[in-house]
Amino acid sequence: MKKVYSLLFLLPFFSLILSCNNEENTGMPKPRTYPRVDFPKKTYKTFTSNKCNFQFEYPSYAEIKKETKFLKGETPNDCWYNIIIPQYHGQIYLTYYPIKNKKDFDKYIVNSFELTAAHDIKASSRQEIRIKNKFNTTGILFRVKGNVASQTQFLLTDTTSNFIRGSLYFNNKVNVDSMRIIQDFIDKDVEHLINTFKWIK
Repeated sequence: MKKVYSLLFLLPFFSLILSCNNEENTGMPKPRTYPRVDFPKKTYKTFTSNKCNFQFEYPSYAEIKKETKFLKGETPNDCWYNIIIPQYHGQIYLTYYPIKNKKDFDKYIVNSFELTAAHDIKASSRQEIRIKNKFNTTGILFRVKGNVASQTQFLLTDTTSNFIRGSLYFNNKVNVDSMRIIQDFIDKDVEHLINTFKWIK
């Protein structure tokens, strides 16, 4: 009889131990997960135009379209383009300006820094990386960290005649955690564009 009472006495403790080992009953929050992303193989196409004196390579899974609108009017020249990456709702905006004098050059540089700095209010940090590729294209790559609308921006120039600014945006709610893997993937394409960019005389 003592054995039966002992077992009855211990039964609640066994139940408690078993329930603690059951993850569904612990009430502990599970880590946040995001949908798996299957990326295509990286291959590239060359962009050239009779109206524009530059060329570069962009992803074969992207589309490139001429931009015709700027604010409430038309673009100031025919060399504004958008590289659209539809499967990731991403877009690289390219805005080109001819340099007529040093005042123009200084203005474009200042504007580029100001446009990047506009994200500082939500940024956790900003990195400025100097660029000089094998075609002697120079510039700056901006890496902005945090929940900002555009984490990757850049400027490219020959310092005398031509200037182009690029910025990568995603048409999604800004969430640095969920977008990180896609951001990193497209950043490689931006780097490839920069490394293959050259001015055509």
